[in-house]
Amino acid sequence: MACLVAALAALATPVAAQPVTRTAPSSGSHAFDRLDLQSAEAALRTFLSAYRRGDFVTAFWILAPASQSAFYTHLSRFDMRRVARVKAESALMHAAEMIPSPAQMDQTDLSFIFAHAMAVARRLDIMPLNLAGLPEDLSPANVPRVGTRNQLADGRVEFSVPLPAYRAPVVFRMVQRAQGRWRLEQVLPPGGVLDSLPFGLPTE
Repeated sequence: MACLVAALAALATPVAAQPVTRTAPSSGSHAFDRLDLQSAEAALRTFLSAYRRGDFVTAFWILAPASQSAFYTHLSRFDMRRVARVKAESALMHAAEMIPSPAQMDQTDLSFIFAHAMAVARRLDIMPLNLAGLPEDLSPANVPRVGTRNQLADGRVEFSVPLPAYRAPVVFRMVQRAQGRWRLEQVLPPGGVLDSLPFGLPTE
């Protein structure tokens, strides 16, 4: 009888609610769905890893949709100073090389156009983001702290990341999409401008 009472008492005891992990719905692409975008920090690590190893198609996927569109707008307007570290007088010269013709492309979607532009920028040493000196292994075990985290009032998250190529930390602004995935909205180097996505490159 005592055992029965104890069992009933155990059933009546409230069980602590377990945290619910929201799984983002399928995007239709297994390659994209495999990316770790479940937190702002994970998405930033994923972007930095892809960008550093030259996987620019993957890096483009991690950009927020508004930032993807902005990049293509800059490119189509030959506004190359918002695309790479170029001087105004040489922008058109670089535009001819960075904007591919369809015949040059394996794929013509925007991610491959971005990848082509970044590959040219890397060859010319004018990349919009310089990750020289950043470790290849950006796992939490190897790099416990990727940068200083700042939670913004609008829900965005910023990370100030010290990079050897810059005199001050580079700010990476992350935004969470409705599907739950985190994406990179803007890269803001020292002296950069807030009105340019995804790269707020200095205009002077």
